[in-house]
Amino acid sequence: MKLYFTPLFSLFIILNCTKNTEVIPEDEVSQQEQKWKKQGITEYEFTLQISCFCVVDYTRPKSIVVKNNQIESVNGIAYADLEYETYMTFDDFFEYIKERQKENPVQENLEFDPTYGFPTYIYFDISEMIADEEIGYTITDFLPRK
Repeated sequence: MKLYFTPLFSLFIILNCTKNTEVIPEDEVSQQEQKWKKQGITEYEFTLQISCFCVVDYTRPKSIVVKNNQIESVNGIAYADLEYETYMTFDDFFEYIKERQKENPVQENLEFDPTYGFPTYIYFDISEMIADEEIGYTITDFLPRK
């Protein structure tokens, strides 16, 4: 039994210690941001799902409406009426990405919409030594409201 356990345990340790070094360069993030800004879209809707070690209600998909580059509502509730929740516009997401990249994350995964340039997936793990600080954002169902 020990002969089988040791190689499997070693493989588990090696696989879990590998660092994702595939980081999207800052200039590519800037290019995507410029693509987004060139669209001139200031009113839009999208669905946001947050992945984190958080309460279940926070991780459920949310329908977000943005007008004049400001969040107007979340799931039909006026954003000003939400006391403890914070959400981001696409411009805010770009700032968030740039700030997180400055922290030299151990893992970073970013995906962008090929047509509009806004982020469709954002994931950061800043430190291997801190449990449960990882966070991801998935953006779907984008609808411009020009």
